[in-house]
Amino acid sequence: MGGSVAIFGGTFDPVHNGHLRSAIEIKEALGVDELRLMPSHRPPLRGEPGAESSQRLAMVSAAITGESGLYADGRELLRDGPSYTVDTLRDLRAELGAAVSLTVVMGSDAFNQLHRWQDWRSLFDLANVLLLHRADHPLAADASVAEFAEARRLDKASALAVLSAGGFFELGLIQLPISATDIRQRLASGRSIRYLVPDVVADYIAEHGLYTQ
Repeated sequence: MGGSVAIFGGTFDPVHNGHLRSAIEIKEALGVDELRLMPSHRPPLRGEPGAESSQRLAMVSAAITGESGLYADGRELLRDGPSYTVDTLRDLRAELGAAVSLTVVMGSDAFNQLHRWQDWRSLFDLANVLLLHRADHPLAADASVAEFAEARRLDKASALAVLSAGGFFELGLIQLPISATDIRQRLASGRSIRYLVPDVVADYIAEHGLYTQ
């Protein structure tokens, strides 16, 4: 099986227009066949999400309906324990085969903590890594991670889509200044979130009474 797949993970609590715009730009920059938005069940280095796992997956699915090349992947929600990216990539590699280009996307906030991740060096055996710069999290990676990644740096983002694993690239996106934390705070205080999330997500939140406390 040939082809190229990128994984864009996050809590998506809730998914918002900033996430979705980044997803489009990532897909275009890499030129991958599929970009999968993958909600994390229980992120090991973060607190418990505000919405249930199934609700966060439902919001992602609704938000990308009809958008070519974007898919919602709920495999991490099936786990009872914490979500380790390396386990997810092993599952995907077994499913997709060795020839498929597989790229995991992470923000600078995650990359700065990569040295604390479970079996982090194995990520590069299983997939490429695309680092997204986030203005609110300046890049300050551990020296061991920075050196390891630098040795695998490619000269352009699109090179990731033709390499099955082991490549590294940094990408600066014009990210919309939208925060899931801010959205939850607005909802808790009864303020509008219109134009911060797709209407279908706002409708789902209202229907299920999410984030009101």
